Order: sequence, then C-alpha cells, then structure tokens
Amino acid sequence: MNKLTKVGLTALAGSLTAITGANAGSMSFAGGANLTWTNHDSNPTAGDDQVGNPIGWSNNLTVTGSGELDNGISWTANAYQSDAQALTSSNINFDLGGVGSLLVDNGAGGAGLDALDDKMPTAWEETWDAGTLAGAQTVTGVHGSASLTYTLPTDMLPLGTKIRLAYTPKADGGSLQSDKGVSGNLGSGKGSGQDITIEMTPTDGLYVFAGYSEVEQDDPGTAGLDGGDDQMHGTYGFTYSMGPMVVGIQQAYKSQDKGTTTTVMYYDNVNWGVAFNVNDNLSISYAEFESEEHLNSTGGQTLEIDSIQLAYNMGGATLKVADTSVTDADYTAAAETDTTVVAISLAF
Repeated sequence: MNKLTKVGLTALAGSLTAITGANAGSMSFAGGANLTWTNHDSNPTAGDDQVGNPIGWSNNLTVTGSGELDNGISWTANAYQSDAQALTSSNINFDLGGVGSLLVDNGAGGAGLDALDDKMPTAWEETWDAGTLAGAQTVTGVHGSASLTYTLPTDMLPLGTKIRLAYTPKADGGSLQSDKGVSGNLGSGKGSGQDITIEMTPTDGLYVFAGYSEVEQDDPGTAGLDGGDDQMHGTYGFTYSMGPMVVGIQQAYKSQDKGTTTTVMYYDNVNWGVAFNVNDNLSISYAEFESEEHLNSTGGQTLEIDSIQLAYNMGGATLKVADTSVTDADYTAAAETDTTVVAISLAF
C-alpha cells in the first residue's frame, strides 16, 4: 500500500510539472522613484499659501507577466504598486492576432475615453496635473471602473486608424474588487457605460483623435434617484510635429446633468500646447487649459490654467520643473494660485 501511495504521488508530481511547464510565461519588474519640492502661492480666496512640508515622494513598481496560448493568442498582465507595496491598479491585455486585442482593465488608466483626456504636448505633466490646486474637470468615460476595451486590428484600417470600444457593466468606480467578487452598489447613481475612440495619422507628423462616452445615470438600485439624461463626455483634437516642435489643440465636453436640480449642467473645455526639444536631453513646453462651467440657470466660472515646463535628462535621472498659474481655481470666483514644482525622477 505504501508503494502504491508513493507511485501515485510521484505520478501526480510529474503531471503537475508538465502542466506548469506548458503554461510557463515570463515575468519582469520595472519602476521608479520620484522626489518633489512643491510650493503653492495662493490668495485668500484660494486658501492662502501652503504651510506644510513641501517635500514629497513616491516609489512605484510595475510587475509584468506575459505568455502565449497554444492557439497563438498572447497575453500581458500588469500590476501597479505604489508605496508600501499597495496595489493601485492592474490590467490584462490579450493580443488576439489578426482580430485585434482585448484589454481587461482594473483602474490602471488609459481605458476607453480616459486615454484621450489630454493629448496636448508637454515636457512633463498635463497642465491641470502639475501639482496645482486647480480642481479641473476633465473627460473620463468608463475609466475608474472595471471595464473591457476592444481594439480593432490596425492593419485592416487606412491612415493608421485605431478604433477602441470600451464597456463597463457598472460605472461605479469599484475597480479593485477581488476575483469572484462584485463591487456592490456604491451609491454612484450610475449604470453601464460605453466609450468609443478613434485615432489617426493621415500624414507624416499629423495625429488626429476623437472620442465619445455615454454612462447611464438612471440606476434603479439607488434609492431616491430621479434619473435623467445619460452622462455624456466627448473630445476631439490634433497634434502636429514639425521637426523638434510639436503643437496641438483639443476641445472637450463633460455633462453633469442628472435630470434633477443639479447646479452644474456641463463643462466646456479647450486646451492647447506647444513643446520643443532643444536637444536630446532638454525639452521645454508651454500649455493652456480653459474650462467653462455652465450652470442650470445662468452664470458659472471659467477656470484658466497656464503652465511652463521643462525636463532635462541626466541618464538614469530626469530633472523636471513646472511653473503653473491658475485663476478661478476649483471654479471659485477670484481664487488664484501659483504653483512651482521641482522633481527628480529615477527609473530602474
């Protein structure tokens, strides 16, 4: 009996080894560390100047696994971790060969319309994300919720066209639920959502893009919701490269109407930018962002941001500087703030 037990366990171990070998993929690690010094100079309406410690930092680690199935379909899985090794987001992308690709996103960013939230050229960060206290409203679509994004095969379309279709069954922001789990009703007042984006390169140097999103807001699982129009986000724009210089302009629309007595009906945004590569190491840019707030009755504030940025590469480290001014910050009349951020980014 002991012999039979030993034979059985040996055979099982051999089978498990064979299965593991057949499904083996590869794994890699990448990451970086960022150190920043941030200074806010604000008027009383925007909350006065900062009084806290200006030194900030982050350590980021990306774990990537990849493999290939017997039918030729390949996959890549990414897990993004921040300080204290806390999982912030993840995704899995399936390359379906000649029929496109499928991205299963868990809040990693770049899903659906979020990939086009700001395509303007800068030396470092988006104008509204350069350490400011702006509170700018931008298009997001289904991003922030667990979603599926299907990309059509690019070799079947003319002019380098890339079309992506995204869907989430529940736009509730519950992106990091565990396997075999559901996010539950988080009281977002939103139902399913779908995005479509298109990107093209019709001529050398010219890049054109557009995107649209609809998210249901009449959610019967939320008590007391007076459902109205679907939430709609949209954007379009272009960039053009001329040697070392890139210019671009973008228009965006973000509705807030829920069919109730909401204050803000929609935001109308325009942003543009120009970036210049001085040499292989130094880049500089200037960009502006304007967002008009449209209220249910009349009026509303116009948030304006302008940012000068530079990035200087020093091999394994990059020095970055952003000097950004905001008026009507957080859509509050006469709220002004100036922000200067100096950063050192280390990649490994």
